[in-house]
Amino acid sequence: MYLIPTHEMLKDAQKNGYAVPAFNIHNLETVQVVVEAAAELRTPIILAGTPGTYKHAGVDYLVAICKAAAKRYQLPIALHLDHHEEFSDIKNKANAGIRSVMIDASHYSFAENIRRVKEVNYQIKLK
Repeated sequence: MYLIPTHEMLKDAQKNGYAVPAFNIHNLETVQVVVEAAAELRTPIILAGTPGTYKHAGVDYLVAICKAAAKRYQLPIALHLDHHEEFSDIKNKANAGIRSVMIDASHYSFAENIRRVKEVNYQIKLK
């Protein structure tokens, strides 16, 4: 198993009528407990981290830990950027293997919020 994009995971869930849980993770221990529970239930899972999570734990460590967990449990896992704001930060993390982004532009006007979301979608192709 490997890290997969959330859109793949959610398309399958919609097609087959099930929900995919998402949990914010913070470190090795939270990844372990969440993935072990998902493995018991044999459910795909989304692991989300805030900018602070990635700064504290390290992008490379979190990606490696999540890949190892997916392989160990033969479980589809999506690693998600939760409430990220900076384009360059998002792009660097996408280049590191993270395939799901929630850009937070809520403090901008509605029009600017839409423009920023479109820019991330255009600049970062999460394949």
